[in-house]
Amino acid sequence: MCGICCVLSRRSAESRKQSPPIIQEVRQNLLRRGPDCHHILQDVCLTSDPDTQHYGTFLGSVLHMRGEITKQPSQDECGNILLWNGEIFDGVKVEEDQNDTTVLLQLLAASHGEEGLHQVFQSIKGPWAFIYWQTCSKQLWFGRDYFGRRSLLWRLPDGETDVFALSSVAARPGPQHGQWQEIPAKGIFCISMESWVPGTPLSIKWYPWQHEIGTTHPSHPDQFADEDWHLRTSVSITKMGSGPTSPVLPFNRQLPDQVNQNVDSSVSSQVDGTGVENGFQLPASTCNSPEARAGPDSITRCASNDVCKGTEKLAAMPDMLDQMVDEKLKSLAVQLIAVLGEAVKRRVFNLPRGRESNRAKSTVQKQHVEQLDSLEKLQDKAEQLQLSDDGSGDGLSLGGASAVPSTTADPAVKMGCPEMSLEVEMRTAAVRHSAEENCSEKCRVAILFSGGVDSMVIAALADRFVPPNEPIDLLNVAFQQKEKQHQPGKKKGGKKQSEGAPDGPFQVPDRITGHQGLEELVRINPSRHWNFVEVNVTLDELRERRSQHVNHLLYPLQTVLDDSIGCAIWFASRGRGRLANCPDRSQADNSYSSPAKVLLVGMGADEQLAGYSRHRSKFRSEGWRGLLEEVEMEVDRISSRNLGRDDRIISDHGKESRFPFLDEDVVSYLSSVPIQYKANLTLPRGIGEKLLLRVAARELGLSSAAVLPKRAIQFGSRIAKMENSAEKASDRCNRLTTE
Repeated sequence: MCGICCVLSRRSAESRKQSPPIIQEVRQNLLRRGPDCHHILQDVCLTSDPDTQHYGTFLGSVLHMRGEITKQPSQDECGNILLWNGEIFDGVKVEEDQNDTTVLLQLLAASHGEEGLHQVFQSIKGPWAFIYWQTCSKQLWFGRDYFGRRSLLWRLPDGETDVFALSSVAARPGPQHGQWQEIPAKGIFCISMESWVPGTPLSIKWYPWQHEIGTTHPSHPDQFADEDWHLRTSVSITKMGSGPTSPVLPFNRQLPDQVNQNVDSSVSSQVDGTGVENGFQLPASTCNSPEARAGPDSITRCASNDVCKGTEKLAAMPDMLDQMVDEKLKSLAVQLIAVLGEAVKRRVFNLPRGRESNRAKSTVQKQHVEQLDSLEKLQDKAEQLQLSDDGSGDGLSLGGASAVPSTTADPAVKMGCPEMSLEVEMRTAAVRHSAEENCSEKCRVAILFSGGVDSMVIAALADRFVPPNEPIDLLNVAFQQKEKQHQPGKKKGGKKQSEGAPDGPFQVPDRITGHQGLEELVRINPSRHWNFVEVNVTLDELRERRSQHVNHLLYPLQTVLDDSIGCAIWFASRGRGRLANCPDRSQADNSYSSPAKVLLVGMGADEQLAGYSRHRSKFRSEGWRGLLEEVEMEVDRISSRNLGRDDRIISDHGKESRFPFLDEDVVSYLSSVPIQYKANLTLPRGIGEKLLLRVAARELGLSSAAVLPKRAIQFGSRIAKMENSAEKASDRCNRLTTE
């Protein structure tokens, strides 16, 4: 994981003097992404012709994950410059002791022409965003992977003397500053510097992902019609006829036999006398009932009524799921486990593992957390002083190429306020060194964990490939809820209620299902040490962190939904909280800070396996064909589902997000499976949606987690409606700009 940035300017003095302020604007957030090493190349002359002379500033920060630590930007003997924010899991050979940045730079330097460069990137399996200066052609190449798993923003010029800039992350600008936008993950882009001459717009060539004939969904626009940058007179974007080949297989558009557009008739025609319905062996009582022949809503009610008998519902649903599975569906689920297991293995296997221990002792962890909390406050003060210093205390030399040494101190405090920055750097290094020395074991992999089927399957598979003596952190976030007051002696549900919330202010739905999931994981493998980290967030802390920092990471997004999800993921991925299952009971609060650099995240399952409520609505109104088209569209637009936002949020802690469900092989496999095996929305919630994944969960030995209905993180953690119960998810969030 890295933070990458590039600013291009023309020869005029007015244009060139805009680069340092932009670097100053973004560098603080960039350096937090890569705490292990950072480097800058300033005022690199890109073209020699006096009439078309251009300059580039390149800044990179590195989170070291494999091979030799390699500073970025990386420059070879020919002058080619690479900024790489990605991981090569497969497709390109990278030896265990090699760094993928070095390997990629060599491949790009050896490639021939546009086609050769396209072939390099289309062969990579893994998340990436890159910026590459190709000296021989005087061209700047940049782009994001097919799914948009890594963030890359651009700031387009808005006048003759304005500059062009790229960055992994920015900062929310003032009203007089240029606006940043997310680069669409629709292919690779190229700028020929010699064509950017005075009096002409900046010309950007767009090389879109190439699909097999007939497989591209109609939602793919030929132009960026939903954006406003094509209206700028200083920018021209041209779609080219070639580009890299899509890394995933075409979507299987096969429909169930005898399918009709009328849902009710399609359901009744698919259920025969044996009770076999498109891969599901329905219970005889369900199939032969009058309700089963009336349509999907009636089948749902009928099936639910069979199991929704008070508290027996959840316990009965796994058995109900098992009864519906035939050999075909079970075979597909086993194949899913195999391909998803390989995806998880690639994401946890090649982490640097030495002889040092893994699990921190509780006493050391408590001291570690307390000291980091005090350092965080000191950092905030240093940053505030820096911002009021007008950049005069710059720790990055902007007068030429320079390398800034990085130890283990937080890079956000390395510039401005030299005395305070030095104090924080020394104290931070001492705290982290002390924690590492006193740890008996060290966790390297964490999971964003709600106890739902997505995170449970990932956890069960990670257990197979993470070394057995290495703990796995389960990060579970909850936002403080107002205590409910009851009148003394008042009965509710036949039981006497006392004042206050009996379960505590942090007993939100995801906390409850998280603990249930932990019990299941322990049952599957009692020898694995799972660290269940309760990340508890108060309203005051939420408001403080959002106003000071998180709002800049969310930028340029600004909806209520972005605020809710972004803040929830930021606190969860920070991994600072309380160990609910700490083995040392002598520690009263069990404070803990997760040292894991890799965070496994379950994004992508709902889009591919019809996990959202809108899929059920589509099925009710348009049947199997409507559901298939909706899921195909969801897969097609995964790149615009704000994975860039999640990358900016998680990487801010010096951690790397990894998405097993968005592995190229996993998406290809799921795209090849007929729709009726991925989901059957005639069945109840908790079974019908993501059906293939639920069957896989049962094959892995999971029980109640396999039938838990979908619950989004903003609702499961209870951050949604926490501050304003009347707002809608799509509303503009004023809290991101006014706090």
